[in-house]
This record gives sequence, C-alpha cells and structure tokens, in this order.
Amino acid sequence: MANSPVANFFQVLDRHDVTTALPRARYHSGMIYRFDDFQLNSATRELHRHDILVALPARAFECLAYLIEHRERAVGRDELIAAVWGRVEVSDALLSHTVVKIRRSLGDTGNEQRTIRTVPRFGYRWVGEIVALAASVETSPPIVAAAPPMDAVPADIAAAAAPGIEMPSMPSAISPRKIPQRITLVLAAFASIALVVVLLWFLLATNRRDVAAVASNTAAANTENSAALALVLPAEVSASDDWRWLRFGLMDLVANRLRDGALYTMPSESVVALLKQRDVANKTDLLHDTQLAKVAAMRILPRVRSDGARWTVRLDVFGAQNDQSVEAQADDAIKAARDAADLLLNKLGHKLNIATSEPTTPQLEELMQRSGAAMLADQLDQARDLIRAATPELQHQPRVEQRMAQIEFRSGNYVATESRLHVLLDRLSPQRDAALRARALITLAGAYLRQNKIDLASDTYEEAITLRQGQSDPVVLGVAYLGRGSVLAQKQRFDEAISELSRARTELEATGDGQGVAAVDVNLGEIQSMRHRPAEALPLLKNAVREFELLGLREGLAYALGQQASAEREMLDFAAAQATTTRFWPAEQHTNNLRLRWTLTCVRAEALTDSGQHDEALLLLSRIRNEADPHADSLARACADALAANIAWRHGDAVAAARFAEAALSSDFRDAEPTRYLRTAVLRTHVLLHNGQAADAAALLQTLRTWIGSNAAGDWRAIYLQLLDAEQDAAAHRTEAALEQFAAALQSAIRFNVAEDLVAVAVPYLQALIAASQLDSARIVAGRISVWADRDLRVATAQAQLFRALGQSDAARKAEETAARLLGPQTAAMSATPPR
Repeated sequence: MANSPVANFFQVLDRHDVTTALPRARYHSGMIYRFDDFQLNSATRELHRHDILVALPARAFECLAYLIEHRERAVGRDELIAAVWGRVEVSDALLSHTVVKIRRSLGDTGNEQRTIRTVPRFGYRWVGEIVALAASVETSPPIVAAAPPMDAVPADIAAAAAPGIEMPSMPSAISPRKIPQRITLVLAAFASIALVVVLLWFLLATNRRDVAAVASNTAAANTENSAALALVLPAEVSASDDWRWLRFGLMDLVANRLRDGALYTMPSESVVALLKQRDVANKTDLLHDTQLAKVAAMRILPRVRSDGARWTVRLDVFGAQNDQSVEAQADDAIKAARDAADLLLNKLGHKLNIATSEPTTPQLEELMQRSGAAMLADQLDQARDLIRAATPELQHQPRVEQRMAQIEFRSGNYVATESRLHVLLDRLSPQRDAALRARALITLAGAYLRQNKIDLASDTYEEAITLRQGQSDPVVLGVAYLGRGSVLAQKQRFDEAISELSRARTELEATGDGQGVAAVDVNLGEIQSMRHRPAEALPLLKNAVREFELLGLREGLAYALGQQASAEREMLDFAAAQATTTRFWPAEQHTNNLRLRWTLTCVRAEALTDSGQHDEALLLLSRIRNEADPHADSLARACADALAANIAWRHGDAVAAARFAEAALSSDFRDAEPTRYLRTAVLRTHVLLHNGQAADAAALLQTLRTWIGSNAAGDWRAIYLQLLDAEQDAAAHRTEAALEQFAAALQSAIRFNVAEDLVAVAVPYLQALIAASQLDSARIVAGRISVWADRDLRVATAQAQLFRALGQSDAARKAEETAARLLGPQTAAMSATPPR
C-alpha cells in the first residue's frame, strides 16, 4: 500500500525507497591506536577510555577509524562518505552529525578541534597525536561494561510518564514498500520467546510453510501469555480537584513500579487507549470486565484518599488466583503509592530491582508524575505549562528537559525536539547517564524518522542499543530494535530487519507492551508483502487486526485492515478484500490522520473496482483528486490515477486509460509503490501496443528493464518483463517467439505462486494461443486459472473467448454473463477528466 503511519499515537512515516547500501568499510588492519585517554582497536572494532568500552555507533566508529588510518592527509567528504556508507548519496548533514558525535565521545568540540579538524570546503583530517601498536591479546584492554553508578537515572523514573519512549510510528499512508514507523500500537496478547524463534525460522525459510498453522500457534501462545499480564487502571481519587492529576499519575507510577519488579504490566498509554473503547460506568466493574480479562488476567485499581494529614493508597486486585488488596500510608501520595506497589510485589512473590531506584526530591517526582499524567490525558499544553511554571532548578533537571522534548515530539514539533535533545545529550555522559541518554536517543531517533532522516535515525537507534545492550532495559531495547528493524526493511535488507524485529518482540513482551508487539506483527506482515508473499503476510496481518480490535486501537486497526485488504487482493479474494475495507469505512470515523484517510480511500476504491462497482469507485477517486493535498498526498493521488486508468481500460476507453496511466507513472510512485507502479506500467504498455505505438511501448519496457536491473532472475518483477517481451512479439506478429516468452513468464509466475501474477500472465497467453489456433494448449493454460473465473473479469472474458473458439456456445454464453456481472453497469465514460 502507500506511504503509511504507525501508532495509537499512530504516527506516520513517509517511506522512501532507499537502495541497499554497498558493504561499508571494515577495518582489520591489526593495529591499536592510542591517543589521550583512549585506545582504538581496529581489529575488534572497539574504542575504550580508561579500559571502559565507549558506546559508539558502527558508522561513527568506521568514520573515526578511517580518519585515523589516513591521518597523514585530509580526507574529502565524498571519499569519507563512500568509505563509511558505501554509497555517495548520503547527505553532508549526516556526515557532519557523525563527526559531531565522534567529537563528543572524545571530549572534543567543533571549536577546539583537538582530534578532528574541519578542512573548509573539503572534508576532515585527524590531527591528534597517535601511538600505533600491533594488536595482540595482551595489549587489548578487557571489555568492561560501563554500568551506570547508583545515582544514574533509573528505568522506572526515566520511563515513568507513559510518553517516555517514542516508538517508531506507522507511515502516514499504507505501502507494501514501506514499513511503518510505529509509536504506540496495542496488542491483545503476547507470544513466548520460543515462538519468536519459530516465527523467525518460518519467515526466513526458503520453502513455503503452512502459515495458517503458524498463525494458529501464535494466537494460542498469545492467549497463554496473557495470563501473566497485569493491567493498572486509572486511580480513584478521593481528594480535592487539585489532586485530579493523581488519576493517571498514580496509575502510571504503580504500573512502572510493578514492571520494575519483573511483573509483566501493560504500558499506561495502552491502558488509556483501551479504556476509551470501554463503556463501563463504575470502575469497580472494570475489575470484573470479561473483555479486559482477555487482555490481562490481573486487573489492578488504585484508590487514593487523603485525611488532610496523610495519604492512603489501596490497590484492589482481581484475577491473580484470587481477589486481594494491599494498602499503604505516607505523608505524600507518591510515596504511599510506591509503598503499596512494593507490598503487592512482595505478596505476589516478586522483588523490586533496587538497582533501578534513584533518590529523588518530592518536587521533582511530583512534576514528573503530573506532567506525565497530563500527557496520558493528551493535554500537552497543560504538561508544558506545568514545567514552565516550575523553578529554574527543576526545569534544568535532565529528566525534565527530556520530558519537554517528549512534549515537543508529541506536538509534532520535530525541529524543536532535535534542538532540545542535542543540548541535553551534550550534558549526558554515556557512562554516568546511560539510561536517560538512551531514552533521549530514542526520542531523537523518532524525530528523525518523522522527518525522513532515515540514516540519522538508524545511527541513533544503534547508539541507544549499544548503550543498553547487556543491561536489563527492555523498554529502550524493544523500541530501538523495532525502529532499526523498520529502517532495515525500508532499505530492503529484509533478513536483517526480521532479525531485529524478532529481538524487538522479545524485549517488548518482557514489558507487557502489547502495542509494541502489535507494531512488530504489522511490520513482519508488511515485510512479507514487500517480498511479494501475500499468503505469508495474511496470517500475520490478521493476527495484528485481532490484537488492535481487542485493545480498541481504531487507527491501528484501520491501518492493519488496509494492509490485509491489499494482501487479499493479491490473492484475488475480492469478496474478502471488500469486506475487510468495510470494517474501516468511512475512513474519517477510524482515523484523524488525513494522509492515512486518503490511502484508505484508495484501498477502498480498489476493492469496489474489483467487485464491479466502478461508479462508486470513481466517486472516491474524484474525492482524492479534488480534496487530497497535491504534495503531501501525491502517492494517494498517483494511486487514484492508476486505478482510474484500470477502470477506463476495462470499459474500452483507451484514450482515458493512456492519460491516467501516464500521469501516475512518476519516479516517486515507482519508488514508494513498486507493485502499483509496475502494474500501471504494464497497463500503459498494453494501451500503447493496442494503439500501434510500438516504439513508445519498447521505450517504456526499456525503462522498466533498467529499473528492475540486469540480475532479475530471483525478482518477481521479472515476470512482467517476460510478459511485455511476449506482448511486443505478439504485436509484431512474431507468434512463435511470443508463445515461448509467454510460456516462460507463466513458469515464473507459477514459481512465485501469487494469484494476481498468474492471471496477469495466463490471460494474454491464453488469448495468444487462441489466436494461433493452439486450442489444446489453450485448454491447459485456462485450467490453471479457471478457479478464479467466477470472480475475476479477465479470467471470465478469456474463458468465454476459449469456449467460443471451441464451439461450446452454452459455456461461452455463461462465461460472458459472468463477465458482464463482474464488469458492472456501464460507467458514464470516465466522468473525471484525465490528467494532462
């Protein structure tokens, strides 16, 4: 599908085709370089400072090593980019960002330039003093993990407000070419680690498997693991209105405290999204709600009250073997809630990880909980005002600065997010402040993704992973793996993407983050669609649909349904595709995202076209052309033109078909929507050959050949090169050559086994065999696609032609009646004016 968004936050990521990078430079010179307090080992690819491993992203390390190994001269920017990234289209901004990152890691600045000097209008040169040694086991320092000291920012507080981690969001439109950035998508249940391994094996297998069985196993594992999940409801507050913020504030505090005690607990954002879909007047009833019980076996309701002097917090628990309660009192509500959560953990046999606890002032803790509560309530202005009203000392606390960056991110101000986080990251030490630094990097990576700065996002996720790998930090690692997997998928490095997404699933399941797990499922399904494997994509997407529906995430549900409908169309299951689109229609009732709305509109129009409802489809296409933004919705508009060309061709209007198809075939459409682009190009070639424009058809075919590449043997798109070669031969009356090409194209389509490809090739092959009076061969080809004769106009029409050629009048008449039904009523000659 087209450019899409991902998250209940449901964010949107415009996906661009980024060609797979050439292998990056690797340094195995066997040398160790010492400078200042640092030691760089080019063989092990490690940088240490005082025997402490420095967290440096892979590209930053390669850039540093390259400059050191070529320190005798200045290195040009183009040379450095080619050596590190393996391609030349990387922006200067990315290189500059990488050099800034290296300087920070070395304690250098752009003003001092003690280690790396900028050579104006050329590049960079290493200028620091170097001692070079041959690498050996004895000289290599031991790897010592840079563990945060006891005063490091703890995971429970750094992530205390639900908005603490920005997940990669879905793209703003749905595209088989793109894997969504996802922010907080929700899942109903959780798969085990063992299942992740099985799923990964299944997706990487070269032979096809029974995906329905795998999907069934996934659902079973989800149900089993939901029994381990706790869900904390918004608190009931018996206090003055000044304390209403405790409703979400204590909910989030208790949830994070339980998670720190290794109790699987659903993130607060997921709970808020879920409860928006529930219509329960009494919160106590939620404890016994059967729908919530399917999501999480243990439901916890905090109740907080004040007698004017002391606070009492009680946690009522339902579903954990039996109903129970715990209660704690303290001078302030936050301490009472924390103590109550600790009592519950102890009662359930869990122990709080003390290493994640950090001394904090009551003022700072209240500000973090109040601002976090406002964000959970989607009151971003209130959260911002709370921080601005705080004392300067509080405002300059790193956690508060991180919170302000999160508010800017949620507000859509990504430039301000970047600006705030660059200042904050300059203050945060990778060794001393590893936990908070990693969370800041996650937010920064999300801002990069939303601005389509894919390489910067990739490097930033990588740095966050390097900081927290080996630590017990599933929140950061899960989101970082998910983000990096999405970036790799956009670069078509699918095997690596699947590996990263599987890691993400494992980490996110450990936190009870159903939204994150659902995001993984959609990504995995989209990867299968991008690989042109709709049969494998469908069970994954259907499972994600169930998860979104159970948890009440309407935008996530609409997005997944759009993906599912596209996969069903590839399988020629048109009735299922139309039924699927009905579940997200009208689009404006399921999403406020305009980009996603227009994408879903196009998917709906495609489903209507397949079922012969062309007038209804054209009305939707007219809306896209008249109302969608020409720039922001360019892909949806190209999709509309492509579909209009298809409808015109079906109704015999070759002029309109040619004009619409030509308008759709832009390079942006090609890069973002390769499947739709290719099939529209094939249609345009048909029209050109029909009009006797053989030279123009040959030129278009050459353009496609250049795009697909010379080594296309394993590429499903090569099917259509063979098909177009055959049609060119047929148009030139080279019958024998045409039939050979048709046969080769059909064999390729059979190997990939996608219904749409089989019909696209078999129908013109069948017609060519009829024209050549090779009716026995025509019968065999017709038999391959006859299963779709009652649902596909092309197959029904070709069958009617074959029956006429065989003299079977009754069978021909029935096939013609089927074709007329599938075509639908004659459309008023393309009321929408073809583009010029």
